[in-house]
Amino acid sequence: MSSLEARRTDRTDLPLPAAGDWEYGGYPYGLEPLTLPLASPGSSPAAHRRFGRFPAALAGHLADPVAGVPANAAVDLTDPLGVDRLFWFRWITGHQVTFVLWQLLASVLAESAEGPGGEARAAERARRYVRGYSLMLLYTSSCPRSVYDRLIRPHLALQHRHLSGAWARDYHPVRSLLRGRLPAGLDDAPLREECRLNHHVHEGIAAKLVPSGVSLLQQTNQHQEQRFLHRDRLSSLYDCVFLTVRAPASYEQVVTQLVRRLHAIGQDLAANGLYPAYAPSGHEEPAELRAPDVARCKETLLPDLSRICDSATAAAS
Repeated sequence: MSSLEARRTDRTDLPLPAAGDWEYGGYPYGLEPLTLPLASPGSSPAAHRRFGRFPAALAGHLADPVAGVPANAAVDLTDPLGVDRLFWFRWITGHQVTFVLWQLLASVLAESAEGPGGEARAAERARRYVRGYSLMLLYTSSCPRSVYDRLIRPHLALQHRHLSGAWARDYHPVRSLLRGRLPAGLDDAPLREECRLNHHVHEGIAAKLVPSGVSLLQQTNQHQEQRFLHRDRLSSLYDCVFLTVRAPASYEQVVTQLVRRLHAIGQDLAANGLYPAYAPSGHEEPAELRAPDVARCKETLLPDLSRICDSATAAAS
């Protein structure tokens, strides 16, 4: 199959969402496949120019992500699958957003490695993308522990009984930065603080959802079983869980997919809140997730999503 045919069949040229309508996935809390290239698109300013100017209509599209929230965005509690559908949407869609943010962050790292110029702007974009990753950690983990144990963890184990986030294909290019090892061109104190906060949130979520501390990967015999699969196949298994396919996609197409997801997430949060009253889990949060800096993240979640859209779309203009 040619690259052109792949683009046509993978439907990367999707429309921007319309304010006030829920059209993502075809119905509230439906899912969509995500198409990403194997490597971050637009990994240099020259690559951005090759893809052309970003549509002006997208600039500021998510300035008010909660405007005109559809009435049917509220979860139907009479539907026995209603609550499960909401939290499965959050788990899948939040991870898809994370994959895109990692690719955008990798693009910033590639630009910073090309030489001096625009360091302050690059550092600001990097801070927003790291903050977005922290927000998606909070969003995907907003389910009660009982939902995680009954719905999410068993599904992951059915894909592979030692499934691990370490297999995420897009994480490796940004792993060093997220662990606080900033390159010279991005050695920025606020960015370092965002990375520290991200690590803090990640630890808190692990304590909330898996208080035993034993992940699927840490169960017995995992090394013996994994040695029969190449790393690329493990990454493909991980992609499949989150409805992610790999095919040629431009920076513009990747960011358009991001905006569609952030728009739907904004509608969800406006209708249900981060911790829905009908499925609360705030009381299950450990001290890490009740810390003042994490609380501020939750309070500014929607405006921060809008700023992420601004950074992603401006980078392609």
